Amino acid sequence: MPKAVICENNKEIQQTLSDYLRSLGFECLSPSNNEEALGMIGLEDVVLIIIGQEYSEIIKEILSFPMYRRREIIVFSLSNSIATMDRLYAFVQGVDFIINLKDLNNFPIIFKKAYAEYQKTYRLFKEVITK
Repeated sequence: MPKAVICENNKEIQQTLSDYLRSLGFECLSPSNNEEALGMIGLEDVVLIIIGQEYSEIIKEILSFPMYRRREIIVFSLSNSIATMDRLYAFVQGVDFIINLKDLNNFPIIFKKAYAEYQKTYRLFKEVITK
C-alpha cells in the first residue's frame, strides 16, 4: 500500500486530506513535528507528501533526495496566499503542486488533475530509470 505523509497540524485539514487519500488506497501518516516528519518522508514506500506551512523546513530534505527518488514522490504544498496549481511558484518552492487552503473542498478534483499531470510529466523519466 502506498504511503502519504500529511504534514499539517490543523486536524480538520489533516482529516479531510486523509479521508480522501484513504479512499484511493493510501496509508496516511501524520507527523506531529518536523523531526517526526523527516523520519517519515524517508520511508521507501512514501509516494505522496503534503506539506503545511509549519513544515516548510522539510522541503530542503526532500530536495536533497537523489533525483530518481525525488521523482517517485509527489509533493504538494498548502498555502493561504498562493493560488492553487501555481506551477511557477511550485517550481520556485521546490514542490510539484500548490493547493490554496480556500480550495481544500475541491481537493479530489485538484488531486486527480495534479496526479494525471505528474504521471504525464514523469512517465518517460520513470521508464528510462527502470531500464
